[in-house]
Amino acid sequence: MSIQREMALVALLDDITAVAAATDDLEEAARATLSAVCEVTGWPLGHLGVPAPDGEAFVSSGIWVGPIEDFPMLRQIAAATRFIAGTGVIGQVAATGQSVWSRDLTVDPLARHLLQGRDPGVRAAFAFPVIAVDGVAAVLQFFSRQVLPRDEPLLRVMAAIGYQLGRVADRRKLHTAVQAGRDRLRQIVDASVEGFISTDAAGHITEWNSAAERMFGRSRQQMLGRLVHETIVPERYRRADEAGRARFLATGQSNVLGRRLELAGAGADGSEFPIEIVVWATREADTWSFHAFVHDITERRRAEQALRQAYEAEQQTVARLKELDAAKDAFIATISHELRTPLTTLTGYLEIFSDADTGSFDVGQIRMLEAMTRNAARLQNLVEDLLAVSALAAGELTVRPAPVPVRQVLEEAVRTASAQARSSGHLIEVEIDAGVQSVTADRDLLVRAISALLSNAVKYSPIDTPIAVRASAQDGQAVITVVDHGVGIEAEELPRVFERFYRAPYAYDNAIQGVGLGLWLVKTIVEAHGGTVTAASTPGQGSTFTLRVPVAQGEGGA
Repeated sequence: MSIQREMALVALLDDITAVAAATDDLEEAARATLSAVCEVTGWPLGHLGVPAPDGEAFVSSGIWVGPIEDFPMLRQIAAATRFIAGTGVIGQVAATGQSVWSRDLTVDPLARHLLQGRDPGVRAAFAFPVIAVDGVAAVLQFFSRQVLPRDEPLLRVMAAIGYQLGRVADRRKLHTAVQAGRDRLRQIVDASVEGFISTDAAGHITEWNSAAERMFGRSRQQMLGRLVHETIVPERYRRADEAGRARFLATGQSNVLGRRLELAGAGADGSEFPIEIVVWATREADTWSFHAFVHDITERRRAEQALRQAYEAEQQTVARLKELDAAKDAFIATISHELRTPLTTLTGYLEIFSDADTGSFDVGQIRMLEAMTRNAARLQNLVEDLLAVSALAAGELTVRPAPVPVRQVLEEAVRTASAQARSSGHLIEVEIDAGVQSVTADRDLLVRAISALLSNAVKYSPIDTPIAVRASAQDGQAVITVVDHGVGIEAEELPRVFERFYRAPYAYDNAIQGVGLGLWLVKTIVEAHGGTVTAASTPGQGSTFTLRVPVAQGEGGA
């Protein structure tokens, strides 16, 4: 190779390198390369092959340099061919990533099947790949009318040019990716429900999304280029906003950057509204930019105000209810005390009549006396229950625990409930295991709790059905159960039976006497002794109430 040609090829490489460095447009660089190579080599025709849209083959770009009109068959074949891997010179270059030289296309297996006997008007051809990071980005192809042998120095220079053009493709792809990322980011920011605002170092607005337009009542066109502190910052904050920005630019220190702040924004009409804002700064090309997400919290402030007002109203209601509850407790206590005295007198006289010689009364009078005695006892129990409620509400329930025999407690409870049981034809069966002797309890309160369970069993059991009360010892506790064969309790009602004043629908429907205090008092008394009470029931078959209290110290469990 002559020195002149070698210098021409070196100059060609330098020129293409300069072109590649000056553009991000691969087609522009390819056109310049095709022209330069044709001029230096004397090959009359250059062509650019590019990847097909589906990425599965290469196709003609339609870009030719030279008198392509003189070669209509070549142009037709190129335009109609998909150069898959190994098909034609372009397909071979794309598949291997290497330059290809064909001294005569009409006899070369790479092209002969494409020509199918047609004369393209050219003979020799060579092509080289544009090598990008992710593979062959394009193929530059050249044709000659003559049959020419392989030119290795030319192919080496072309390979170097291919790599130079590959940098153009890489930059273009990177630029496209960066631009796509910016477009996506802009779309995300613009679609955000938060207002997004950017300014330059002086405070001129450079970004203003749709949410900011809606929030501040100003369009993007109106706001771009305007000073932020003169438009959306209330007048009383403007000096502080300017001073804070200046301090940051001078010292790098800020009291607001990166913090979520609740401030005020100014609308188009100058009216203020509450906002929540986060501001941060970025440095680009040796200058600072400031960015902020802004959220209108007007509705939140209204909701908070409404919540505060509702809370205050609720507190007033609660205070009033407490006053009414205290008044109710005081009323119950007063009435109960007022009823206790005449009831005690009435009960005493009834006992005198009951103990008198029944021969002085006829059968009707005896029945009336029994009814009066029974109802007086009911009223007295109700008064005692109400007094207990008052004492518990006032925190005045006093428990005086002492060892007390379980048998004695059960017998007294049964005796208390016996009048009610006899009138309904119920037989109370008592069973006490030998292993339980005494419990640590307030005798009167425990008797009251068990008699309340017995009274409850009598109320909800059919006439002439037995009621059983049993006592046993287990794990350091006395276990006392009251079992009836009554109507039972529905599963959804069972968790509420120990609530104060709760009465099951059955009690209302069947006019069963009571105010819903008995079981609540049982639970309160038992828990005051450090024990528990539970209920189990099968509707239509009966209920079992189980009471557990500590045994007397020194006694073991069975």
